[in-house]
Amino acid sequence: MNSEGYKPRCIHLSCKSMVVYGDDFENDPDFEAGLVDFQCTKTMKAQGPDGEDACLESCSNPNRSCFQEF
Repeated sequence: MNSEGYKPRCIHLSCKSMVVYGDDFENDPDFEAGLVDFQCTKTMKAQGPDGEDACLESCSNPNRSCFQEF
């Protein structure tokens, strides 16, 4: 993995692009177009256990109480 482009993200964050493309999920055309819906695998909802949205930006914040680095 390239350490220059590394951004921490929670291990519980998931979306279809991550399942299909794996670590290269950001190159999925649907992801690039903003057409993916994220969910938390801990809650199986679009919100994490802390009630905040499950999305790449907020689930890359190591200060969230539910954050566990991928």
